[in-house]
Amino acid sequence: MRVLSRPVLYPDLYPWLLLVASLDVMLTWVCLSLGGSEFNPIAARFIDAGGLGGAIALKFSCVIVVVVACEEIGRRRSAMGRRVGGWAVALNAMPVTAALVQLGTYAAA
Repeated sequence: MRVLSRPVLYPDLYPWLLLVASLDVMLTWVCLSLGGSEFNPIAARFIDAGGLGGAIALKFSCVIVVVVACEEIGRRRSAMGRRVGGWAVALNAMPVTAALVQLGTYAAA
């Protein structure tokens, strides 16, 4: 695999991706433990089948795919690879934001 033989192209982007992906799993688990439900049907199946481990496996498999895609795209078109990574961070931040709003509402009640 060529990705492992060179330094990564976007070392400033991937920690943010890992942060929001981790927060997504953690906050989803908190919301579920408080009686919430998973809106993503694919994630719901993984959670039903494997619990927290299933959620972690799905999320970080997706993160690996995104990093590999960014690296492959970025080797040909640097700006496009960075854009794909940026969108991945933004998309992972959306459920984090939603969970924080839900938890804030729950705490205020």
